[in-house]
Amino acid sequence: MRTITLEKIDNNINENRTRANAIIRTSSRTLCRKKKSRTRTPGEVKALNEISIARWQKAVRAGKVKKLGKRSMYYDYS
Repeated sequence: MRTITLEKIDNNINENRTRANAIIRTSSRTLCRKKKSRTRTPGEVKALNEISIARWQKAVRAGKVKKLGKRSMYYDYS
């Protein structure tokens, strides 16, 4: 069985650290989507709020929202 000293392990880590970090950085960029950095304008926020409120009220009128208890509700997505 092969034996390795702790010093050899430390040297191996120090020698390969920069290359390993570079590989991690380049591969993580391609796999993930970029986060949206722009903040929404006040008009966009207002429009999205109105749309979501209208969709909720439509679901309530259609009977898709059911009150299960004092603090819980069920929304039928179908």
